[in-house]
Amino acid sequence: MSELKELLEKRIQVKKKRPAFTRKDAHKKKKLRGPWRRPRGLHNKKRLKGRSHGSRPSTGYRAPSSVRGIHRSGLTPVLVSSIRQLASLTKEHGIILSSRLGNKKKQTLIAEIMKKHLVLLNLEPDKTLEQIEAKLKERQKIRKEKFEMRKEKKKGIEEKVKREEAKKAEKKEEELTDEEKKKLEKEEKDKLLTKRT
Repeated sequence: MSELKELLEKRIQVKKKRPAFTRKDAHKKKKLRGPWRRPRGLHNKKRLKGRSHGSRPSTGYRAPSSVRGIHRSGLTPVLVSSIRQLASLTKEHGIILSSRLGNKKKQTLIAEIMKKHLVLLNLEPDKTLEQIEAKLKERQKIRKEKFEMRKEKKKGIEEKVKREEAKKAEKKEEELTDEEKKKLEKEEKDKLLTKRT
């Protein structure tokens, strides 16, 4: 373990000393400030390793091979996206939860990780659990409010329909009374006509 710590410290020192490998004429044009490209020109001073033309990538700038791909805490990082993957992990592994996971799955995975006393590298388990629970509560609250709003809307619509039906019934009654009035008038006219003859 002490050897691993020493190697990790050495890696940090190497990283501190490592220069930014820039392309030829990167200081002249903005678009050349991107990733490293090997100089290919015949008279290129960077290719010829000219003094003050910047250094080129070489194996001397690499970290020790036994520490490559290891987290700064000394654990080997493993990407996890399901509970099945947790079964094969030990305390030598550091867990990185996938960003594609949803809140509910993330919650169950974090709970399982805490039970097994494993290390989570990319999240703080307590804080994330609190945040997820708060989000879920908020969502439930919003859903309840929406459900109540829908109920109220339904009640309002039902009341409206009942009112409309009542109005229609009243109109029909009025229409019927009009028809009855017409019938009565007709009967009276008939009576008058029959009396004359």
